[in-house]
Amino acid sequence: MTEFWLISAPGEKTCQQTWEKLHAATTKNNNLSTNSKFNIPDLKVGTLDVLVGLSDELAKLDAFVEGVVKKVAQYMADVLEDSKDKVQENLLANGGKVLMMICAS
Repeated sequence: MTEFWLISAPGEKTCQQTWEKLHAATTKNNNLSTNSKFNIPDLKVGTLDVLVGLSDELAKLDAFVEGVVKKVAQYMADVLEDSKDKVQENLLANGGKVLMMICAS
């Protein structure tokens, strides 16, 4: 099974220098990992009201996305009704990460 790690590295003078140092230590020299950049945009400074509003919006979006994923998983279970053993296999991403678990009744 593939593992994914999200790490924070101590900063050099620039982000590129940090990336190069980490990449050299883990990939180029000894093949410990395959690295990919995950750029995080600079955060804007705002008021507490804006932060609370965004937090509320995030909770609504999280519930919405969860509902959509559950519906898609249920539709897939309905379509593969004759092959219950294939349902779990089709709910995998990248060959091993479980997207959704369904309890069959």
